[in-house]
Amino acid sequence: EDMNFRRYLYKGTKNVLAQSVLLAIGFDINKLHHKIMAGRTGTHLFELKKTA
Repeated sequence: EDMNFRRYLYKGTKNVLAQSVLLAIGFDINKLHHKIMAGRTGTHLFELKKTA
């Protein structure tokens, strides 16, 4: 029940895939919104390694 999602509304592989993609995009946008509001943009979970 993440983001009030309980079940797929349409039958068929293409429709389920489309709903899954929309749910994933919505999750990512929500995650980005919370990161922006917390002022954590431009930070990384781990320090980036420098390459030559």
